[in-house]
Amino acid sequence: MEKKSFKYLEVHPDKIVERGYHPDRHQVSESLFSLQNEYSGVRGYFDEGISNTESLRAMYLNGIYDYSREILNTGYRGIAKRTHFMINTVDIFKISIVVDSEKLDLNHIKFKDFIRELSFLTGLYTRAFTWELNNGKNIKIKISRLLSMSSVQNAIQMIELQSDQIAKVELSMTIDNNLKQWGEQGYLQTENVDIDNGILVSKTTFTNQKIWTKMSVTGPVKANSRQANAAGFTDYYDLTLDAGQPVTFTRFVTTLTSREYKSSIDAYQHIEEINNFAVNYGFTNFLAQNHKFYDDLLKQSDIEIEGNDEDLQGIRYCSFMLNSTYHGYNQMNNLGAKGLTGEAYSGHAFWDSETYCLPFFLFNNLKAAKDLILYRYHTLGAAKARARDLDCRGACFPIATLNGEEGCTLWQHASLQFQPSTGVSYALFHYFNITNDLKFIKEYGLELLKEINQFLLDRGQFNQDQTKFGYYGVMGPDEFKMMVNHNMYTNIMAKFSFDFMLEMLEKIKTDEDNEIIRKKLAISDQFIADLKDRSEKMHILFDDKTKLFEQNEGFYNLPHIDIRRIPREEFPLYSHWTYDRIYRGDMIKQPDVLMFLFLLNSRFSHDVKQANYEFYEPKTIHESSLSPSIHSIFASELGKHQEAINFFGYASRLDLDDYNNNTKEGIHLTSMAAAWMNIVYGFGGFRSDGKIFSIAPTIPHRWKSYTFKLTINERLISVKIDHQNVAVSLSGSGLKLRIYDKEILLEDYYECRTRKN
Repeated sequence: MEKKSFKYLEVHPDKIVERGYHPDRHQVSESLFSLQNEYSGVRGYFDEGISNTESLRAMYLNGIYDYSREILNTGYRGIAKRTHFMINTVDIFKISIVVDSEKLDLNHIKFKDFIRELSFLTGLYTRAFTWELNNGKNIKIKISRLLSMSSVQNAIQMIELQSDQIAKVELSMTIDNNLKQWGEQGYLQTENVDIDNGILVSKTTFTNQKIWTKMSVTGPVKANSRQANAAGFTDYYDLTLDAGQPVTFTRFVTTLTSREYKSSIDAYQHIEEINNFAVNYGFTNFLAQNHKFYDDLLKQSDIEIEGNDEDLQGIRYCSFMLNSTYHGYNQMNNLGAKGLTGEAYSGHAFWDSETYCLPFFLFNNLKAAKDLILYRYHTLGAAKARARDLDCRGACFPIATLNGEEGCTLWQHASLQFQPSTGVSYALFHYFNITNDLKFIKEYGLELLKEINQFLLDRGQFNQDQTKFGYYGVMGPDEFKMMVNHNMYTNIMAKFSFDFMLEMLEKIKTDEDNEIIRKKLAISDQFIADLKDRSEKMHILFDDKTKLFEQNEGFYNLPHIDIRRIPREEFPLYSHWTYDRIYRGDMIKQPDVLMFLFLLNSRFSHDVKQANYEFYEPKTIHESSLSPSIHSIFASELGKHQEAINFFGYASRLDLDDYNNNTKEGIHLTSMAAAWMNIVYGFGGFRSDGKIFSIAPTIPHRWKSYTFKLTINERLISVKIDHQNVAVSLSGSGLKLRIYDKEILLEDYYECRTRKN
């Protein structure tokens, strides 16, 4: 289905720019101009607010969540009774400006020269315009925001004012927790307002997590008063602007949470120290520090595209948001599907953390990649409890979660989908295949694998004659097929998980710690024998003649739906078709068979990949934003270059151009990782699941050249492709690499002809 774009931003390689205010795009801009630093995220709402306009003023703190007020009592075992969600916390940038008795509100004033920008090089957000007062005076206003990427508890707001005539200004700055959640009053309560020290203490309703927020302000005048209310406090300033003389107020806000500070005494001491440091360090130094942070990342992860600035801006926005959202600050953090930019999906992380997002970090920020895996290790206890809920031993990782518990109350997803669990096994394989870090596997990986595979052993079943093992009553990545038997993604990824653990156990067989590890993890000879047996007897629906995997048992007999005949007005289908109607055909939501063919690419022949692509692609409706990238990657590999670029069409600009008409709900973080994969694994032809790494680049006709970088075990590889040549350079010791069909030992530089599209 062709999607419609809503273009209103200027094209620039290093920033997004809105020139002229677009009220019809207000909430979209709030999402796009969001700031994140893994610790917190602030939407790009107007600091001063705006009347008569839908707006979501929001700041989210990673790991700060609450439970729903509603508890479900269905009477059925295994169904999650209560969801949890990321909550809207404290408004740290709220201001009010009154000049000569006229209040700033862009829906009630005259203004010109509106522009706002978000820099990918510094993370600096600025908004500027000229306010034309009714009395003829012109006030230039510039408001800047910055979240520190290194001192992550600190946020800075700068307000610059300049008048062409003498003018009287009343300015107020507020800290309060009176924010809404999904259009209703939030879940945050005020525990204390310390008006003397400028600290607001808030607490979540059900999880009893605490938030300490402190504000300090530097400027030309001191506050003439500070007033408190039930939700926080406000500082008030009165001043006179002299003609042509700019004035600047800088607000430094420090936020701490009980995730890090267990006692109020400890939190109070540290919030004073951190906030004082911020004030003394100053805005300029924080900006320079952020510039260095992003510059260091760009040196090892930047993608360059020559010949199409829209694609270049799109992929750099994706990389900027990925690096901002997650960079390895806290091992208890994961990547929610919307990051910290909106409330859709409740802030939950899904199985795409390991299958889509992890590759970006594996080759750009290895520490962050390890921490992303360790999040699952630290939430293993909750996954084991979830397995018990499903009458199994071992660990079943939730389909949707923030705190490690199952947050999805839809049983057909939460109880039938095991992609998160096999995704963790795949993440361990992918990490080990790149790093050969057996120490990590011994310390963390084997325990994860043991518990995941114990669950997979228990949840799987034999057929009646005990000859075939597999999974009955499941749902794979294609969520349009519920309660099917032998979904091939589930069966094959479970077999993969068994085999990978057996491989790791074989590697430590002669290790002096082998017996200690096996005893600690209760890995018995019978458990190992069961892994081997179930792997050998796994039911695989594959036809040697057609080279096709049947997506699930009975798929070929489903009624056919011609997806090309579905009217555009009926999308999204979940909103226009009854739930049961969606399940009654061979229409596919997103790649299922193609997904495991991608993850385990090197294990399948060209003929198998081509046959399955050509069979399943016409049936796939792409109701998920993650879907087109996998199809584009396969189209590139199979030489279907026009299809590849068609699928890529909106990958990197899904949010910037609001193709799904839902950017207002928050950015699509995991589809941003998919866009990165689309370039590196798709056009770049990179593969990282084999014994050696390989690249087989092609180049879209609309590009003159492109370059991508990968860091593999502290060795930086840079690959530049144009329509004549592929040039690969290496910084560090030699690396075996397959380029097209030739295996080389890359020492420093290699060049060959580009394979023609």
